[in-house]
Amino acid sequence: MKWGKRMFPLLAALTVISPLLWACATTDGSISNEKITQADRLIREAKQKNASLSAPAELKAAEDNWAEAKIAYMNKDYEKAARLAERAAIDADYARAKAATAKSKATAEEMHKNIHGLREEVERLSKE
Repeated sequence: MKWGKRMFPLLAALTVISPLLWACATTDGSISNEKITQADRLIREAKQKNASLSAPAELKAAEDNWAEAKIAYMNKDYEKAARLAERAAIDADYARAKAATAKSKATAEEMHKNIHGLREEVERLSKE
């Protein structure tokens, strides 16, 4: 199954949900502050999953959007801060998922090699 086919429903949902979430941002900054905090948490989680190795571009995009969100928040542009924090959270979550996928692929490849080695060993022992 191709990656694009699985990502399409997620991207479609995000396209619909993001404007709705953005519209819910308040002018007092509490929601944008929560979103910045959430993005920070997701970025840290992505780093813990080694996203810097398997998804560096996505992680950098998340960090850049997070930094811009903090600047917008300090400038009291709460709507922009919330929007950028949402982007950062999405990018960080994608980086984390990409890192998890890379780890799963590596594990599957290692298991495949081990199984192949075991089969060869069984064949060799059965010929003795």
